[in-house]
Amino acid sequence: MNTQQKKITTTWLYSGLILIALIIIIGGITRLTHSGLSMVEWKLIAGTIPPLNETQWQETFAKYQQFPEYQKINKGMSLDEFKSIFFWEYLHRILGRLIGLIFIIPFIIFWKKQWFSSQQKIQLTILLGLGALQGFLGWFMVKSGLVDVPAVSHYRLAIHLVTAFGLMCYIYWLTLSFNNVEKKPNKIINKLSKWLAIALVIQIIYGAFVAGLKAGYLLPVDGGIFESIFGYTFRNANDFSLANNSFDIQAFHRLFAWVIFAISLITYNKTRKTTLKSAGNLIFVLVIIQIILGITTLLLRVQIHTATTHQFIAIILLLSVIRLTYISSKKSQSSV
Repeated sequence: MNTQQKKITTTWLYSGLILIALIIIIGGITRLTHSGLSMVEWKLIAGTIPPLNETQWQETFAKYQQFPEYQKINKGMSLDEFKSIFFWEYLHRILGRLIGLIFIIPFIIFWKKQWFSSQQKIQLTILLGLGALQGFLGWFMVKSGLVDVPAVSHYRLAIHLVTAFGLMCYIYWLTLSFNNVEKKPNKIINKLSKWLAIALVIQIIYGAFVAGLKAGYLLPVDGGIFESIFGYTFRNANDFSLANNSFDIQAFHRLFAWVIFAISLITYNKTRKTTLKSAGNLIFVLVIIQIILGITTLLLRVQIHTATTHQFIAIILLLSVIRLTYISSKKSQSSV
């Protein structure tokens, strides 16, 4: 690639990255507003056109009424109330289609212009494959809530969310690679950043579990603020589970944040006297902000504005760790 081609390709990839970050945020709002099961059909082309008149709205609402969420939770919901939840799920799906077009069309154009090397062609083909997988996982997740129990599987939700984060990180890594961003190899810091990335993925998975099981509303308040932040409440020792028990999952999500804090503190100390200082500082500050937001979200019983901000900072934090991993890696390492 020449300089101009590199600039255009970078803008293209960053546009996709920003849109994926946006769809993650909107997905979170969709979850918080209980809108995710409002669209009971998956139509790739026809699904891009929303109901346009009262008759179409009535038909769409009638389809929703045939499924468990309406029958068991929202029975008696008005059409106007249905429109409000339909909006967020529709926006989420239409943005997913837009992201697909933004990736596919320029990809074909740039390929025909022969802008990509053989390695880049493979990397970008993998990227498109991951994007297609993400679309499938979205419907796979929604489908789990259209049966007897009107709630999506928290396992499928976690897979869908982690894949979105992974896709975003892969794009970011590619942009760093395509632009030959300067590396400052440091074996110890690189290893720490990898451990931090793994810890963040675990935390994101449990964040999805918390959201899927509505465990954020279960914060124990009887033990005071200290207990609420650091304590682990065993509701039933015989029912202990970090996979299905809402109380245990929520407590683990809270406590594991301090593991992430510890790793980020060590990383901060190791980068303090190196050329990677600014990256280490940023990550440490973001971790502190994220912990404060997490505590605030729980104490305020999962209000949309704090929960959404919490998710947004998670995106910035993970991307910051990916950048540190990249720039601290060996100079010969140029791709994922």
